[in-house]
Amino acid sequence: MRVLISFVIQSNWHVKEWVDEEDIDFTRSRPNRKNDNAYVEQKNGHVIRRFLGYSRIDAPEAIEMMNIFYDKLELYINHFIPSRKCVEKIRVGSKYKRKYDKGKTPYQRVLEHENIEQDVKNSLCEKHQILNPLLLKREIDKMISEIFKLQKRYGNPNFMRQSE
Repeated sequence: MRVLISFVIQSNWHVKEWVDEEDIDFTRSRPNRKNDNAYVEQKNGHVIRRFLGYSRIDAPEAIEMMNIFYDKLELYINHFIPSRKCVEKIRVGSKYKRKYDKGKTPYQRVLEHENIEQDVKNSLCEKHQILNPLLLKREIDKMISEIFKLQKRYGNPNFMRQSE
């Protein structure tokens, strides 16, 4: 049986080898959806690029630090950074007029959602109680500078932080 998996091939050659062994089609996007990757890149631009910039971080020594960074960043964004959702989109001539709801964090949206089990909500509440946004942000900033130090020391010698 052949299964279709849709995700971008980056430097995950070990994944590519596994996919070949399992006889899985490895594609960049869903069939007939040539703009799928734009959605992934949009999120990269909004979240990852905002914190790490556009430079390529290629030092293998930075991988572990970046994984820890992503875990901390996930907590910070999901628990403390509000986002607005489009609730109405009306076409006015050749333009669109959009209306947005009040900004809420993903954490708040999960708590308000009726189809999510109470156990999951309780677990999130417990985790949220021990989080401190200021300390989390300081840790994230410290990790960013450490990632760039590792990149400078072990990575491409032409590396420059382009986000500044």
